[in-house]
Amino acid sequence: MRRKKTPNIDFIVGMAEEFVNGGDYWDFTLDFMHYFIEKYDAMCREDEVYADMINYYLFENAFDNHREDSEDKLRKIMKKALKDLKSGDIL
Repeated sequence: MRRKKTPNIDFIVGMAEEFVNGGDYWDFTLDFMHYFIEKYDAMCREDEVYADMINYYLFENAFDNHREDSEDKLRKIMKKALKDLKSGDIL
């Protein structure tokens, strides 16, 4: 069975992964919220449950609460949020 295409979900998760792996702090902090809001409806059409999980883990608990923290702290928090998002234990 072929995997359902999720380009919007892949884009947002990819942005977070790129930042965690050493991507530019300023680009991430300036662009993440914009792209998240822009792509959220499309993400919901792709996979509503996973889009809600991305909203909860990456946006609400990590980025939105910590976007004004230091670069190192935000990077660590986003790394933990990605780990939690991808954990098989959350469902």
